[in-house]
Amino acid sequence: MRTLIFLLTGILWSVTSCDIVNQEESIPAYLFIPGFTLNTDVESEGTDSHKITEVHVFVANELIGIFTLPATVPVLMEGAQDVQVFPAIRANGLGDITDIYPFYRSYQITVDLVPSKVDTILPVTEYIENARFYFEPQEAFEDGTLTFGIDLDGDPATTIELTNQEIFEGNGSGLIALERSDAQMELGSNLITELPIANSSTTYLELNYKTDVSFLVGVLGYDSQGRIIYSLIDKGVNPSAEWNKIYFDFTEEMIDLFSVANELTGWRLVIISDLFSGEADQANIYLDNIKLVQFR
Repeated sequence: MRTLIFLLTGILWSVTSCDIVNQEESIPAYLFIPGFTLNTDVESEGTDSHKITEVHVFVANELIGIFTLPATVPVLMEGAQDVQVFPAIRANGLGDITDIYPFYRSYQITVDLVPSKVDTILPVTEYIENARFYFEPQEAFEDGTLTFGIDLDGDPATTIELTNQEIFEGNGSGLIALERSDAQMELGSNLITELPIANSSTTYLELNYKTDVSFLVGVLGYDSQGRIIYSLIDKGVNPSAEWNKIYFDFTEEMIDLFSVANELTGWRLVIISDLFSGEADQANIYLDNIKLVQFR
């Protein structure tokens, strides 16, 4: 019995000692990341508006985790370490999916990590060099030359117009006004005749918006007779009383268009909305800084 007691005591002391040692060895250093800054060349890349909501953090090429901004990141390493921070977005507005945005650069810095010390880093990103902007570089609604103003429903009362009454930035935004008598709206971009290619399928639509009503976005593809041979309109936004930013992933649509390239002569983006019975008598959709970004 005494031998058993000594044995148990020895085991407990050993476990306790290991815990004490591990606790001492497991004191992390911390990286505090308040948010990302996006720098752009306005003439060639458009607005610096972004909605980077998460970061993927690597230290010494090891994934530490995915964190919502602002973030305090514990790191169980010491000394000078290479830190790489990838900006991430909620693709298609989905609240439970975070993706590294492929058109933003990661941020890299070397940090001298000290246990229990908090180091603040202020990551900055920019568009990658081979990002291509279809709308040269964006539809900013600053003049009367609209690249996103094709009326597809045949009703002139549901088209888009310039306004300076509700502006996200700059001098104007796009306004789609819906009335109960003009309930349905279908608006398209100019026809894009440059067809998708296999190695440039990754494509995102960036959009600033403020809206009283939900709307959908999608892609239509046309043959040489102007007939729609492809249609996928399955993404959208909910009403937002404040200006918001969203990133729509159109990679699937570009792959689909490439698969029908033998028949395809052009494609366009489309926005659809309805003012249903029981909703308000009038609703406004405001748009700004529409960017279509793809790898060159």
